[in-house]
Amino acid sequence: MSHQALDFLFAPRSIALVGITISKPDHWTRTFLDSLLKFRFKGQIYLVNPRGGEIHGLKVYKSLDDISDEVDYVISTVPAQAALKLVEECAGKGVRAVHFCTAGFSETGEEGREGLEAELAELSRRKGVRIIGPNCMGIYCPDSGLSFSKDFPKESGSVGFISQSGGNAADLVRLVMWRGVRFSKVVSYGNACDLNESDFLEYLGSDPYTKIVALYIEGVKDGRRFRQALTKIAGEKVIILLKGGTTAGGARAVAGHTGALAGNDAIWDALCKQLRVIRVHSIDQLADTLVTLSFMDIPRGRNVALIGVGGGASVLIADEFEKRGLNVPPLPQTIRSYIQEFTPIAGNILRNPIDCLETITETKSLVRILDIVSSWSEIDFLVGFLRPSQASPSLRGVMVQMVERMLRKSKAVSKPMGVVLEPSILPKEAKEVFSFIQEFVSFKLPVYFSFSGAADALNLVLNYYESLDNKLRTKPC
Repeated sequence: MSHQALDFLFAPRSIALVGITISKPDHWTRTFLDSLLKFRFKGQIYLVNPRGGEIHGLKVYKSLDDISDEVDYVISTVPAQAALKLVEECAGKGVRAVHFCTAGFSETGEEGREGLEAELAELSRRKGVRIIGPNCMGIYCPDSGLSFSKDFPKESGSVGFISQSGGNAADLVRLVMWRGVRFSKVVSYGNACDLNESDFLEYLGSDPYTKIVALYIEGVKDGRRFRQALTKIAGEKVIILLKGGTTAGGARAVAGHTGALAGNDAIWDALCKQLRVIRVHSIDQLADTLVTLSFMDIPRGRNVALIGVGGGASVLIADEFEKRGLNVPPLPQTIRSYIQEFTPIAGNILRNPIDCLETITETKSLVRILDIVSSWSEIDFLVGFLRPSQASPSLRGVMVQMVERMLRKSKAVSKPMGVVLEPSILPKEAKEVFSFIQEFVSFKLPVYFSFSGAADALNLVLNYYESLDNKLRTKPC
């Protein structure tokens, strides 16, 4: 499908919200209006409810026909039983597409699949009205002011996300938004009775604003077409895939969620390996991989220097990295001796991982250690690690002040760098950790929340680039 064929979905000139609740401001059907207003949607907004009235100064029309102007796109929250009638009305009005948020179709079982949803698909084809869904959250496109959550970032980015689940789509955006990742377009497409994963994959593949394509897939409508789209796009952009329904229990959940056929997990694994698609196994892993691709310069190899605080933490992070084939070589005596000239021997463990317990509050010394270690020829990248919950209140206060100075210097180090900050569940400490995260993000450094998460993401990204020719080892964004 050509890029232009679906452009109108992501930048409609006008939107009608059909089925919006009049009397309950906190009702879920208000979500889309609140989001459009917060994002300052660039087109016209029309509200439709048979009761009529007014919401936020906007007139509520009793029907689509009462709107004198053209309507490009409808977001429907009407009950499933009213879907067919709405498509008829949309066709008469000249509406080009309907997003059905409502559930109650194929995810309910064979009756829903063979009955109402099949009728909806057939009617949409006959009337020439495209459908997103049903049973989905629709589209998030910051550039046009289209969103299904008012809390999403307003800034656009280079990541496109296609998700069969609305909840997973929202979760991913929120997981990475505070770590600096921004999206070009996000699509939650649900049961896919008309527009499906292949349509949106082909679209994002030709979208000049999308450099990385992430996918959450429970099942596919047309396996051959989907594979062809993956094959074409994988040669041009980085693709990350999270497959839902890989176990017997997961497959049953898929059937009750979107009505999709989950498929054989071994086939999906082989497909990803063959096409050089990065396969992840959780939303957290997908988030960590996006952060890595977005902000870490590509390391030349797998040797890492680990610099942080805590003897026990040092052991655990080294284990996590080496279990994934990331090498933690011992620090040579020459470098250890050089560092010992300006740091205390007691309290610091200079091995790799490097435990800087006695130096962590001395910004100049810490920066010098970064300089020295980053110039070490035997390592390809650095990862800093810190458990803020283990630091004393006075130490945390000092660290907040020193982070910016250290980061300014870290941007000049000669090797790629990432940071692991394990969050705290205590409210005060969690707030302080968040301030750390914002400092690191402001310098466009990848931030991870666990040793295993960092190791997994770095290994997956290195696996991907190792599978490419050296001439192709360039960042996607």
